[in-house]
Amino acid sequence: MHHRHFIQLRDKIHDRLRVLGPPNWDVQIKKYPWLYGALGDPRADVMFICENPSLTGVKKAALRGPCDIDTQWTGDPAHRRDERFRRVLCDLGLKDGGIWDPGGWNCYITNVIKHAAVVTESNNCSSRERQRWARQWSDILQWELDHVRPKRVFCVGVKAYQLVKWLRTNHRLVNNASCRRIWHYSARRSDEQVEREMRRGIKRHL
Repeated sequence: MHHRHFIQLRDKIHDRLRVLGPPNWDVQIKKYPWLYGALGDPRADVMFICENPSLTGVKKAALRGPCDIDTQWTGDPAHRRDERFRRVLCDLGLKDGGIWDPGGWNCYITNVIKHAAVVTESNNCSSRERQRWARQWSDILQWELDHVRPKRVFCVGVKAYQLVKWLRTNHRLVNNASCRRIWHYSARRSDEQVEREMRRGIKRHL
């Protein structure tokens, strides 16, 4: 059941990539088939929405291989800020087992924008450009919301929060759960501070 959900999601993303043709769209399809665009349990009550996949993180994860769906959100081993996110999820019971153990997800993690992009290039784009990208992918995010039907939604970082809020206001993104903004796991603070703030922001609304 879970596998079918992610296959359908990846097919939708790949079809859209072929239509939109963003940078590296063919690389995302051909080289990184394990990049399904989301991770976790599609029946979970809690959903996390991030901004977009990091192309640099995907490339570096692929070098370690072999990769599978659980390789998503592992990041660069030299600067593994994704580890903060996974540790917080384990601490709060939103993931069972060790932080790098496969499976055990009691939440669902996805992105507003589905095409992988280099973080520095994405950061240099205007808010209007990011809104355009979000609009292009919004029906697929809506499909996820309709299938998962989360009771609680957390936007990871201010950019994801602003995009989701903009989509809800301007493009009828429907989701009955209120969206809460939490710190991004790549915030330029100490591991201890980032994890503490993420944990506090999530725990308050669980």
